[in-house]
Amino acid sequence: MSRLLTIGTFDIPHAGHAAFLRHCEAFADEVLVGINSDTFVARYKGAPPVFDWYERCDLIAELGYVCHENNGPGRDLIERIRPDVIAIGTDWARKDYYAQIDTPPDYFDANGITLVYIPYTTGISTTILKERLRG
Repeated sequence: MSRLLTIGTFDIPHAGHAAFLRHCEAFADEVLVGINSDTFVARYKGAPPVFDWYERCDLIAELGYVCHENNGPGRDLIERIRPDVIAIGTDWARKDYYAQIDTPPDYFDANGITLVYIPYTTGISTTILKERLRG
């Protein structure tokens, strides 16, 4: 049984997140979602998430996915889950995702992990939703 892991904040879960997760299903038998902890989000983004970890996890779980708390860049969670595939959005295509998760590309090769890019859903994002709320 193949396992896919994706890691994110999912600050305000929305239709773009749901579409992303549904696309992930094409790459593995099981999709696992690493959700960044409140502490990690506050430290990394400089502000706490809108929804706390439990609320974000509940919303993702309602879509049918198993959530795991991520307390750091991601390497510890990757080592704990041991996925076959890691999925990220195409919005990361020109960013250094390996540096973001504190894991060199050779680690993926040595552990048989494939990195896949899932099409980014345009027109909806947490940033857009926050802007709408500000009016």
